Amino acid sequence: MANIFDYIDWRGDLDLTQDPFNEVDSLILSTVSYIDFELIETDLKKDKATIREAGEQFNRLHADEKIKAGRLVPDSIFQLLDVLSRTPRYRDMILSDYVNQIDEEEEKQFSAITVNLGDGSYYIAYRGTDDTIVGWKEDFNMSFKAPVPSQLQALDYLKKIAKKKRGKFRIGGHSKGGNVAVYAAAFTSPEIQKRILQVHNFDGPGFTKDIIDQMSQGKISERIQTIVPQSSVIGMLLEHEESYEVVASTQLGIFQHDMFSWQLQRNTFVKVDDISASAYKVDHTLREFILSMNAEEKEEFVETFFCVLTETGAKTLSDLNLKEILAIMKRLNKEEKENKKILTQAFRMLLKIPTKK
Repeated sequence: MANIFDYIDWRGDLDLTQDPFNEVDSLILSTVSYIDFELIETDLKKDKATIREAGEQFNRLHADEKIKAGRLVPDSIFQLLDVLSRTPRYRDMILSDYVNQIDEEEEKQFSAITVNLGDGSYYIAYRGTDDTIVGWKEDFNMSFKAPVPSQLQALDYLKKIAKKKRGKFRIGGHSKGGNVAVYAAAFTSPEIQKRILQVHNFDGPGFTKDIIDQMSQGKISERIQTIVPQSSVIGMLLEHEESYEVVASTQLGIFQHDMFSWQLQRNTFVKVDDISASAYKVDHTLREFILSMNAEEKEEFVETFFCVLTETGAKTLSDLNLKEILAIMKRLNKEEKENKKILTQAFRMLLKIPTKK
């Protein structure tokens, strides 16, 4: 089996007229959204650059540095940019309209970029949750707030891009990026929806029942494709209106959230029948825990959890050192019995610490 690097090596010499845009291309461009484009010379918030130019600039500026993407985002994204910048299929695609907003007061982490595919259409890539603690708090807020700031920002971004650009759109994102992509497509105007070819949600969480009920009134659902790995945890949270497909992964447990572990055959994912039994058990436990609380209890739970994290002074998960991690685990251990297990599981999930058997 193969991953997205193998796909690029195999199909990278063919442009979109020779081999049309597919779900693997969508995952690749969704992954590109994780790159901090403030690390290149061109200001993509105001200007534009081809993927080749962006890759060349990044390599020139940071050739002697070992840049980390964060505790949860694979460092392979920088290798991906380098490979794409040298690949005929992608190198002349144009990047523009980069947005990256972190607002602790508003509890918002949002980033997006638009890619001119060169075939008369555009791809809007929404970034998933990054390394910032405020980004993860916004994710947890989804369990009792509807909508959260990033969902509204994603909708606003889509409207602005649709006003600026002519042509059709594809929309996608990984993790929270997939969630906000679905939200934006579902709640935009019918005129913009007519221009949307497809929406890809790669292991992104679902929505509260209130949001689902509103989304069911739209006509975009048949163009939404949700793909999760066998041991999906993030993507199975909350509710999905749409069905989902399951992809094979070379990783285990929460590590399957890593899109570089997803397996491909030619230009499509290797699909399996359903999520694993162990993943179903974890997902069922989390779902039951979430449903057992009312909105006020969920908010109190989230505030308790993130109060423990932010008391360290850390802004990102990477800021947490071993001493602080052990201190947090000790603090969580003192919580009431009914909260202790789920709080500890949540913390392990954030840091990708394997759960004890």
